[in-house]
Amino acid sequence: MNEHSIIQRLLTAKDALTSTIQKILDLNRQLKSVRKSKEQSKDHDIKQELKLLNKVADHQAKIVQMYEHRLKQASN
Repeated sequence: MNEHSIIQRLLTAKDALTSTIQKILDLNRQLKSVRKSKEQSKDHDIKQELKLLNKVADHQAKIVQMYEHRLKQASN
């Protein structure tokens, strides 16, 4: 894989991670307002979605790290 290809994949992975993190932040805001209104079913649904998004974000962060490592190796 050449350096340009790695950079493109890294940028795409960073964009995906940023988007996932934004969704997590939005859901956390929703969860805060739902807790104030005491809607138990919505609370549970949001928590489940947050759990999934956190796993996705963790995986995406590992991908970003992998591409950063490959880019560093390719530039040496």
